[in-house]
Amino acid sequence: MAVSKAWKSNPSNREAVVAMYRSSECLTCAKIAERLGTRSENVRAIVAECIPKAERKALASLKYSASKTGAKNPMYGKRCEEHHSWKGACEDGYGYLTIKYNGKRRFLHHVVMMKALGIQALPKWAVVHHIDGNPKNNDLENLALATKRGHQRIHYLQAKDSLAVALQKKSIAEALKYMTSP
Repeated sequence: MAVSKAWKSNPSNREAVVAMYRSSECLTCAKIAERLGTRSENVRAIVAECIPKAERKALASLKYSASKTGAKNPMYGKRCEEHHSWKGACEDGYGYLTIKYNGKRRFLHHVVMMKALGIQALPKWAVVHHIDGNPKNNDLENLALATKRGHQRIHYLQAKDSLAVALQKKSIAEALKYMTSP
C-alpha cells in the first residue's frame, strides 16, 4: 500500500508517532497506527525517517521481548510434559531417578509407591527398597515398602551374604591353587 504524503508530512503526526514509538509501552507500528487512525505503512515511513537505525534496532528488540512476556509467551503456563524443555526423570547424582510430582522434585521410586498405595506422601517411617538393588529399576514389582530399621536390616543381611559368598569363593580359589601347584 502507498504511504500518504499528506499524513506523513504533518508535524503533529510525526511528533506523535516518534513519541509513541519511543514510549515505555513498547507499541508496535500497527498499534500506533490503530491509535492514530491511520495505516501502519504511514507509521513505518515516519519511524524510518525520524529515528536513527541503531535506535530503531534497539527499540525493535525491546518491543519483541515485551511481546513475549507473561501470558503473551507461547510457553506461558506450560509445565512438565507440555513444556519443550521437559526432561522427565533425571538422575540425582547418586544413581536414583527424580521426577517433578505435585510441584516438587521427588524420587521416582517414591512416586511409584505413592501412586500404587493411593497416597500423596509416604509416612515418615516408610522407606522404599529396590529389591534387585538397581536404583533405576522403578517397576512396582521391584519395590518394597519397609520401615527404616527393616531397610537397614535388609542391607545388613545382603552385605553379610555377599561377604560369606566372597569368602567361599576365596577359599575354593585357594584350594584349587594348592591342588594344581607342583
